[in-house]
Amino acid sequence: MSEDGPMKKVIPGKESSLPNPYSKHFDRSEDSISLSKSEYESSEQNRVKFGKFACHPALLITRRVVGLLMAITALAGVVAPFHPLARPTLMILLWIPLLIVSIAPAFYAGEKAMTAFVLRSSLWKQEAIIEGLRRDMTAEPGMDRIKAGINDIRFHNAVATILAFISIFLLIVAAGLEPNGLAYNLVLLTTLTSSLALSFHAIFTTDSMKKLGDELPYLVIHSPTHHPTKLDTILGDLVFAHLDPDHSLLWNIWESKLPESLLPGVDNKQARERLLYLLHLNNRGDLTDEETMSELKEFIKPMALEGLLLDEDAPFNWVKLQRLVQHARAWQIEVFDLLDRLQNDLLSGSHSITKNPWRMDIALADYCSSRNGHLFIALNNQTKEDRHLKVEVIVPGGIPKSQVHRFELLSCPGPSGPVSITDPLVEDALDWMPKYLEKGIVLWIGVAWNENVKGRRNVQVILRDDEENILDSRIIRTEVLAGESTLTKQRLKRMLKARARGESELPIFEKSATVS
Repeated sequence: MSEDGPMKKVIPGKESSLPNPYSKHFDRSEDSISLSKSEYESSEQNRVKFGKFACHPALLITRRVVGLLMAITALAGVVAPFHPLARPTLMILLWIPLLIVSIAPAFYAGEKAMTAFVLRSSLWKQEAIIEGLRRDMTAEPGMDRIKAGINDIRFHNAVATILAFISIFLLIVAAGLEPNGLAYNLVLLTTLTSSLALSFHAIFTTDSMKKLGDELPYLVIHSPTHHPTKLDTILGDLVFAHLDPDHSLLWNIWESKLPESLLPGVDNKQARERLLYLLHLNNRGDLTDEETMSELKEFIKPMALEGLLLDEDAPFNWVKLQRLVQHARAWQIEVFDLLDRLQNDLLSGSHSITKNPWRMDIALADYCSSRNGHLFIALNNQTKEDRHLKVEVIVPGGIPKSQVHRFELLSCPGPSGPVSITDPLVEDALDWMPKYLEKGIVLWIGVAWNENVKGRRNVQVILRDDEENILDSRIIRTEVLAGESTLTKQRLKRMLKARARGESELPIFEKSATVS
């Protein structure tokens, strides 16, 4: 036996002709994250694709009508059992494709919505959404209601699927029975009942189906639960208060990077307010795209406009910001009444702007559902000195009956006369609006009434100085409702209109227009 020298330690994979399945750069965690990202992106694409298909108006009508038509044909089978058009076999061939088309897209979109929700929450925990930032999305306020909203959609789809299956199964059973027999008639009458149930269920769940396919998946489902009492910047704070937890962090990041796009010497908060207000006026039709772009160039670097507002892949661009403003308006439409009145007072040179030392404006919805409402109070100190003031809100029959808020109001003398909406030479309304809103105060006060209170009610707002002198007093009226009434449907309609704006095409400008 020949000696081959000293025995060597055998290391698997070393100096071997067999390939090593694991490279030195292999990382199981990175591979898992990449796989999760891929699955999430696929789920998101399918959620949006099939969700948009499911909430198409024609498909929503089909979903509502198909059950009714099935019920009519089942009744026809009972009334005229020997008529060729009333045969169950013909019914099956006709209704199965319609049921699949009307129910399957919504069912698939709902399942993919939950899959994407779980995967995105996991990716946040693994710092995969934003590198270096870990966040437990499931623990954020409001996420439990978002998850419940997705599950509600899935439940509605499951009920529709069960009712459709029962109806089709009964038609198959009827096809094998003797026409005009007792069992035959009984099965078709049961089919009629389940088909009518399917139709009514589709009618009552139409609003839920309309929420599918949103490019911002949680915004419409989200119900704001917290808001500040004092809005430092009315539009920015209002938008942020109505963002879902997932996009609130993205908004903070966008907001932190905004100063990089501003011209030197421009105040960050005023710039954000002016940007949002300009886009709001543009969306409303008060300013054209060209006029809006011209105004934006007064405080934003021309070279930064493309990346800031005209990037389709950016989390917030021209149309998406317009959507967020309109989404906030869908919830708190009365706030924009305050803005409109302030703008009108500036344009007309109203006495409340040019002469009065104080300007107070209040807004409360005409109807307060579930005995709850949101009172907004806009205050401006038009004297030459900063002042300490307090506001007392008196709500007869309310919880509580009285609230007192103290604060310091900065000096902000108004213009001496009317101003133009835009003027390249002097301060215009677009200059005054953010200045007024920043130096003024907007209070957002929740009001509520006792269980036995409903109908027409008064709310009084009293403005006092430190010496308890009454500077101004206003009374506003509202209708207190015990339930939601139709307010929820009206709000959803406004939110869907805002969604359509956010998913529209970006305005097109010539390159020279954005950099000049």
